[in-house]
Amino acid sequence: MFSFKQLVCFVLSLLSFMSVFYSVGKLGIFLATPSRTPSSTQAFPSNRTEARAALFPLFFNTIWVVLFVLQHSAMRADVVKRVWRAIGLELAERSLYNIASSYCLLLLLKNWKSSPTQYQLWFFDVEQNKTLWWLMVGSHVLCWIVVYGGSLMVDLPELIGLKHVYYDINDLAPPMSYKSRDLQDYYKRYRHPSFVALSVVLWFTNGMSVDRFLLAIVWSVYMYLAWNTTKADLQYHQLQLERKRAELVRVTK
Repeated sequence: MFSFKQLVCFVLSLLSFMSVFYSVGKLGIFLATPSRTPSSTQAFPSNRTEARAALFPLFFNTIWVVLFVLQHSAMRADVVKRVWRAIGLELAERSLYNIASSYCLLLLLKNWKSSPTQYQLWFFDVEQNKTLWWLMVGSHVLCWIVVYGGSLMVDLPELIGLKHVYYDINDLAPPMSYKSRDLQDYYKRYRHPSFVALSVVLWFTNGMSVDRFLLAIVWSVYMYLAWNTTKADLQYHQLQLERKRAELVRVTK
């Protein structure tokens, strides 16, 4: 029988699951949608009036980007985790983190403002070239498949928060305690899959507007700084790869 605490955490884990998939889906559409023919082919404004009109939406976009980055970093702090434990929601720590990240992302997408003149750093017309259209859209779809596959490999149920509740209901230790010490250390530094795939969806666009460039550069720098893998992580990956190869050799014999 569920306790009230377990029931609350279970509901939050389901909300986390739905929020993550919905917000990431919206982000995928936002980043993959090809740009239409721009009203201006200039890379930068040519006078003060145009500069003011371009900087105004950039200012608000920066607020939403910074909000997402701050939330994504601040909620990983030990002091926040102690707060969840103090109020009895330690089971929902991952779920609450994902819910907050999802809604910060949705706020960013909903309130994103583009410059009325749409200054472009580069632009190529994909409406007249179906090959380029499908190349761009197909590459985004492939990259999101890689991200999703990588999420499964890093234990998606645990990442979402569902496994924490399931283990607690069945009187099991926290799911992370069943993983090796090396893997636990690795997950503390790196939980997002595929830096390359996420970089592609950020930068591979037919029209790199100034506001899109802001989003791409901030998130790329944040990913590079936050995903601080070490030499030990690379050695761990190499060891696991060698073990998998050995297992495959034994199975195929």
